[in-house]
Amino acid sequence: MATDIHTQVEEIRALLDQKLGVRGRTFEAQVRKARRFLPRALRREMIYFAQAQALADNPKLQRMIDRPRLEAAHRNAVYFLERVDSGQSRRTAALGIAASIAFGLLVTAIVVLVVVVQRGLI
Repeated sequence: MATDIHTQVEEIRALLDQKLGVRGRTFEAQVRKARRFLPRALRREMIYFAQAQALADNPKLQRMIDRPRLEAAHRNAVYFLERVDSGQSRRTAALGIAASIAFGLLVTAIVVLVVVVQRGLI
């Protein structure tokens, strides 16, 4: 059972690195860094997954792991991470930057035009 959990964690770690570009020494560190990229419910499931990984190493504490919840968390994490399109998120970020620059230029042009009109240069 512990090897199953560790295999699932490694699969999720690889997807976090590949799709979101989030790296970390441990799975918990990766989840902490990926916080803003993940929906709240999935973030909670990933935190539970990290806690279950810590419990999986101890044979007596393994009984505390909710296996169906762990399977659902793994399925949801893999489903979400496989659908992430890193190219689309880069394009969206670039478009947001371009839009803010364009808005700044537009506001500057309007202010310059108002000042020129008030001074009577036009």
